[in-house]
Amino acid sequence: MRYIVFFFCLVAFGQIEAPRIGFWRDAQNRVRSLHGVAGSFVPGAVVREGVLGFAWYGDGGWLRTEAEIERLDATGATVARLPAEEARFSETGVWLKGQNVAYRWDGGSLKNVAVDEAEFAAPEDEAEAIAKEWWHVRLRGRSYAVRTTPGREARYEIPEADHEESR
Repeated sequence: MRYIVFFFCLVAFGQIEAPRIGFWRDAQNRVRSLHGVAGSFVPGAVVREGVLGFAWYGDGGWLRTEAEIERLDATGATVARLPAEEARFSETGVWLKGQNVAYRWDGGSLKNVAVDEAEFAAPEDEAEAIAKEWWHVRLRGRSYAVRTTPGREARYEIPEADHEESR
């Protein structure tokens, strides 16, 4: 009996995965999942390539390619599209800077709203959201996850996966 319990525990242990933090854009402009815990991040598989701008907020996000801007749902599926141009993202909004117009995702569609520059502020101009209160920043060729939770601010390196082929 002891061996049977040991065997089932061994099989179950193999099913445990590192928790998913969110998604991020690597140096090759590929969106990848990000797994692990603070201080021990592991880049996951490539889910999109050719991404010029990206933000993920846990229950959805935004991405920009040369062709368009897409609103993503919690699974990463595209639920709305806008024409491509320079943009800033917030949790539920996108600001098309060239047209100086903003849109808000209401859970079912995009609605035109007044631009509120404070809504689209990021810790740095190049910072991209990877989860709630987590930002991705690239400095001197390295990627960092920066936690902005008051009282728990921290910076952790994300290992780049330059050598990996996209899948």
